[in-house]
Amino acid sequence: MAKIDTINSLKNKKILLGVTGGISVYKSCEMVRLLMKEGADVTVVMTKNAEKFVSKMTFQYLSGNKVLSNMYDDTESEISHINIADTSDLILVCPATANFISKYSNGIADNLLLNILLATKSRIIICPAMNVNMFDNPLIQNNMKSLAEHGIEFVEPDSGELACGWEGKGRLANPEKIFNCIKKKDQNKDLINENILITCGATREFLDPVRFISNPSSGKMGLALAKVLEARGAKTKIIYAHIDGQIPHHLDSTQCESVEDMEKEVFKNLDSFTVIIKAAAVGDYKFKNSGKNKVKKNEEKINFEMEKTNDILARLGREKKSDQILIGFSAETENTVKNSIKKIKNKNLDMIVANDISIPNSGFGKDNNFTYIISNKEIVEELGLISKQNLSIKIGDYIKRIRMELP
Repeated sequence: MAKIDTINSLKNKKILLGVTGGISVYKSCEMVRLLMKEGADVTVVMTKNAEKFVSKMTFQYLSGNKVLSNMYDDTESEISHINIADTSDLILVCPATANFISKYSNGIADNLLLNILLATKSRIIICPAMNVNMFDNPLIQNNMKSLAEHGIEFVEPDSGELACGWEGKGRLANPEKIFNCIKKKDQNKDLINENILITCGATREFLDPVRFISNPSSGKMGLALAKVLEARGAKTKIIYAHIDGQIPHHLDSTQCESVEDMEKEVFKNLDSFTVIIKAAAVGDYKFKNSGKNKVKKNEEKINFEMEKTNDILARLGREKKSDQILIGFSAETENTVKNSIKKIKNKNLDMIVANDISIPNSGFGKDNNFTYIISNKEIVEELGLISKQNLSIKIGDYIKRIRMELP
């Protein structure tokens, strides 16, 4: 995936500005100016409806590049949508109408810009602009949510008087605000040299084809980590078991089911990773004898013999290289710090993220954790109730700190 590395990185970077039809198209002209002032190479792709508001000649004059709009134009064959999708460092859609967002969310590709977006692996930022009632419509909100879940970024529209006469949220964000969002995201690429393996979700150990033992883990923590750490420049891979929702398509990911499955995946290319974050909630026990046929209900009571699963984290601690950082997670209902310190020592961790799941609104399936971060030197930082997003930022800070301390 194309990345922009530093605050000065817009210089000579290829930025594709997608323009869709709306009264706020005129603000896109200012967007071109701001991007080019920073040294970016801007190519504009317009939809046919956008051309009804501002001419192609205007954007061509401002950008110094040919403006694209027709994917069937023979004169544009050498700059196909696949080529543009592959070579753009950033794609900014500004403004994005309700119609365009809905088409993109549903995989429709009936114009050049949509074809590019569906073919690219570059970073994508969308700036919605529409009537307040359209913006608040659950259908539009669901479409935006779906795109966000797949790694698409949004710059929220401003509130105020709209061209249609209504007043409320829906006015295209000020170009300076959009520009600052681009620069703010790109300033901090402090983890660009890290290749991070993240495990997440709940493993399942089956008794028979229809019954299994598991836990309530949702995978939210692992997904938040991947999003935050990639934003800071890291390359990530997710190995996940059962999760709520879907893995964004742009993430490198592998699905597994049991502890044994996850262990095999984790150790396939372990040496290629600089950081391993073991956030998955793996089962400690499995059924000693699992059958291919459903166990029938014949008795008032039934007993099943269980045995321990392999301890993936302990094996990682034994086999990790001296320059690899190993981070574990713990979920406790009592003696959270004490139990987690034991885990650090027993499993040779660089740090552990210790979560007290007895606290209301924290833990499995929730958006927050009540967390302590504990180093291998037994230094404890109590974070309290913290969102998984902000906790991911904190973990990124610790990775940077640990890296600096390693020989």
